[in-house]
Amino acid sequence: DVERLINETIKTFGQLDVLVNNAGIYPTSDIHDKNITDEFDLVFNIDLRAVVQTIHTAVPYLEKTNGTIIDISSIVAFSPSKSQLTYSSAKAALNMLTEVLALELGPKGVRVNAVSPGGTEVEGTPKTWIELMKQLAPLRRIGEPLDIAKAVVFLASTDAQYITGEDLVVDGGQHFLGNPL
Repeated sequence: DVERLINETIKTFGQLDVLVNNAGIYPTSDIHDKNITDEFDLVFNIDLRAVVQTIHTAVPYLEKTNGTIIDISSIVAFSPSKSQLTYSSAKAALNMLTEVLALELGPKGVRVNAVSPGGTEVEGTPKTWIELMKQLAPLRRIGEPLDIAKAVVFLASTDAQYITGEDLVVDGGQHFLGNPL
């Protein structure tokens, strides 16, 4: 439960400086799916509604510390792919949420940004997809979790103290390809 998570954080550390929202599910879907509206609800509940709930709970603490919020989005928010209807839509909405909250919370000293990874090699990433991205991507490799983590650390740091409402794309140039899949 989100409230318990935030309360335990405050109890343990005395304050909240950074909130990273990294929840998400990535099902394949298209408009012809029989249960598309059920899937839409599921994806939006996890990828967007849970983020809103977490931010809502954390904001009073972040305002006290001039904290920062970092939402993990995806390049599919602006470089869509067939069979990712619900995920692409939820991430596009997350990007708009990030921008609106940057406007709303900026005057209270809270920065709000997003990081949009491209394809990232994690457990379960199909080998054929990894090889395709190595051939097509401008940097000839697929992202690694550390690439994303470093972007998050940067946005959380004082080096980014004058950055808000931005989406830091970490994809090695993959978004220039459109989406080849």
